[in-house]
Amino acid sequence: MDASHGQRDVARLDAFIDDAQEPFQRVVPPVTITLDTTLLDDGDHVLRLEAYDALGHVGRRTIPFVVQNGPGITITGLRARDRVAGTVDLALNAFSGEEPFDSIRAESRGPIPVWTWVMILIVAGWAGWYGLALFATPAVYASTPTYEEHPVEPAAAAGNASATPPQNPVAAAQAPLTTKAAPRGSGKGSAGGFDFASTGPQLYTQNCSACHGASGAGIPGAFPALAADPVVNATNPAEHIAILLRGLKGRAIKAVTYSSQMPAFPQLSDADIAAIVDHERTSWGNQAPVVTPADVKRAR
Repeated sequence: MDASHGQRDVARLDAFIDDAQEPFQRVVPPVTITLDTTLLDDGDHVLRLEAYDALGHVGRRTIPFVVQNGPGITITGLRARDRVAGTVDLALNAFSGEEPFDSIRAESRGPIPVWTWVMILIVAGWAGWYGLALFATPAVYASTPTYEEHPVEPAAAAGNASATPPQNPVAAAQAPLTTKAAPRGSGKGSAGGFDFASTGPQLYTQNCSACHGASGAGIPGAFPALAADPVVNATNPAEHIAILLRGLKGRAIKAVTYSSQMPAFPQLSDADIAAIVDHERTSWGNQAPVVTPADVKRAR
């Protein structure tokens, strides 16, 4: 058995290139050989290996490969199997593999397509319009904490020329206001002839319910509840009015600090602010003194 195995050991291995009849290397494996591609033309080639054992059996293997020692060539204007007619302009370029690779020199540069320029102009125009629209201060928010230090739109400046400058919310909260208690039990009523029940619920729904909820319960961790809130139920409603007029941010409410800012509503009329305040102060179990539009006007 051992003698038979010895007879089947590989006696030699021949290496050929393409269709050559004579091998460029004849060796006894295992061995390392060197293939000098500089002696070959650039293009497709085949390495053929033939191994012979002592009994004359032959094993063959072919390995296709490509030689690229000459300059690389790029072309723009014609692709494989293109169908062309008439004259065709071709942009050609060539670069040597021995030089440091330069992506700019290695490409065939063509003109930038028209559609690319059109898209650039569209995006630039939209970005310019968006920037102008974004940084212009809306008139309705001109007096809010977010925008109060920024320029106001001309229309807003003209509309507010005769308005009283905003007061400090803390100072305004200390000023006494003339209030009248709402009727107990009904949760609605009038103060000084002001019937807030006709507009308060609708104004609250439009401006406040998205955050504080239709039932005044708020959203835990995001927006505070108005039911049983100490500011809403305070005897002096000045702070309640000031928050609606000027907004609020970063203040702890019942030991919870909310990251969301309470927006200001200076664009609403005195009657609208009073109606919202009174609706909040007489709903969801709250029973606090209500206010009049005159109270809101004095607090602005």
